[in-house]
Amino acid sequence: MEVQQRNSTKIYALSNGPSLPEWIGEGARRNLAKRDSTIRRRIELLQDFSMPSSSNKITQSRDGRFIIAAGTYKPRIRCFELDQLSMKFERYTDADIVDLLLLGEDYGKIAILQGDRSILFHAPYGQHHMIRIPTFGRMMAYEPTSCELMVACAGKAGRNSISRTLGGGEVYRINLEEGRFSAPLNFSSSSRSKASNGSSGPVVGGNCISISPMHALTALGGDDGIVRFWDNRVQHGGAQDDMNLNPFCSLDVKSSTAGYGFYDDSSPSYGNPNEVTSLCFDNSGMQVAAGTKGGNVALYDIRSSKPLHVKEHQYGMPIHTLRFHAATGTILSGDPKLVKVWRAKPSASYGSDLFSDTQDGSNSSSLGSIVANIEGTSNLTNFIVAGDEKDPSGNQSGLVLCAGDQPKMQAFYCPVLGSAPKWCSFLDSITEELEEKDRTEESNNMDGNGQVGGSIYEDYKFLTRSEVDTLGIQNLVGTPLLRGYMHGFFIDIGLYNRIRAAANPFEYDEYRKKKIREKMDEKRASRIAPKKVKKAVNSELADRLESKATGKNKNGKAAKKNSH
Repeated sequence: MEVQQRNSTKIYALSNGPSLPEWIGEGARRNLAKRDSTIRRRIELLQDFSMPSSSNKITQSRDGRFIIAAGTYKPRIRCFELDQLSMKFERYTDADIVDLLLLGEDYGKIAILQGDRSILFHAPYGQHHMIRIPTFGRMMAYEPTSCELMVACAGKAGRNSISRTLGGGEVYRINLEEGRFSAPLNFSSSSRSKASNGSSGPVVGGNCISISPMHALTALGGDDGIVRFWDNRVQHGGAQDDMNLNPFCSLDVKSSTAGYGFYDDSSPSYGNPNEVTSLCFDNSGMQVAAGTKGGNVALYDIRSSKPLHVKEHQYGMPIHTLRFHAATGTILSGDPKLVKVWRAKPSASYGSDLFSDTQDGSNSSSLGSIVANIEGTSNLTNFIVAGDEKDPSGNQSGLVLCAGDQPKMQAFYCPVLGSAPKWCSFLDSITEELEEKDRTEESNNMDGNGQVGGSIYEDYKFLTRSEVDTLGIQNLVGTPLLRGYMHGFFIDIGLYNRIRAAANPFEYDEYRKKKIREKMDEKRASRIAPKKVKKAVNSELADRLESKATGKNKNGKAAKKNSH
């Protein structure tokens, strides 16, 4: 288990360590655990908490009993029951999963947004229904007061007169109670100028959507760096030109974050760094955080258009997830490299001893000061703060679960945020113990190369396609004896040695002769060479006599060979 420490703040990376291939048997796993302390001390919170290739979404049910993750390849969802610490079921989909949303208290009602413009509705028995939307969706949100599913989608001009003239976009509304589409929410482009050729203005897409838990406000983050708000408590009419379908206010995140960030604006493929890529309300509904594509997070009070604070991520990469942590008054903002924990409020009201700021090494209770940085082993795509049945929202929890671009989903325990959930309460007692054991065993089990334990693949040999053809074992391709991996195959080392001995039976003899020659050369090099002492008197005459004697000896030996 790896411990990330920043001054006095410790973060336990529970899932860090070597990944074991699925085709390695139980016996090999036990042997590796005996030799390698990193495998033996690795904590597996949930059995099979992984995906074949990568994962892109993870969420927890409102009752705190289930965690559902979406991944690939093939596209699928997996449901994990926390009481049993194992996977409950797995379901496949026909297209890549863009977003995942639980509509009920448990896994009984699931909405899955796919990359082929379709939305799947799953029940406990499996897929219940599928609908298609006009454009590609990017994110979903559920409004419980009106029983409507909101879908933020890619750019498509609105249908009312203002959107057709000035450009803009739509937010699709699906009434789940009536089972039909409602009139979509319309918004116009922030650029008020009409195109010179008389056509409509620029089309604006919605990247993210969030609904306030207290005020039933719908917030949409757009491509143009504007966050627009609708009030769901207002009765919406069915006409496209109904004014209640238009946003009643907006926040200009683009102007608020101007001059901030570390993004590379010289790269033509980067796009617009001011796009709003993530949104989140706090539990009181009075604060909202907006993350941009350029790695900035703007924190607002909804009563003011001026941001309270703008937080910069030094990597300059898009913010994919935002999360308020109520117990500590912090915000968790995630980009592909790390999850940054920073204060949304001055920490004096939460106890100054709870945190120690690590920005400059001194204690600080200021707004925006950093509490911790959670760094993953691969690119992160989504994260949640996992809770339990008493705290399903995770406001008192310190366990962070992350989806990413690797088969294994990562788990981090951050005690500074809170205690471990009830279903993994053992983390509070064993993290310190495992940390001490890892330190002692790492110092005792270090080999000559500075590595601990043995390699996972030391009992296997990697072969490329050309090596397979050279050994003449093409018929083993597709069998369990040759495990396909990347651009080659893994084969058991014992089987490989037998096949190589059969393919080249004289290889051992050649190897033996080569080793004998090397040893003889080493012995000759270690011998003391005789030194020639030059004659002090008539040295030239002595050299001529020696050369004549050597020539006679060579001629005599040659004559004897010829006579025979």
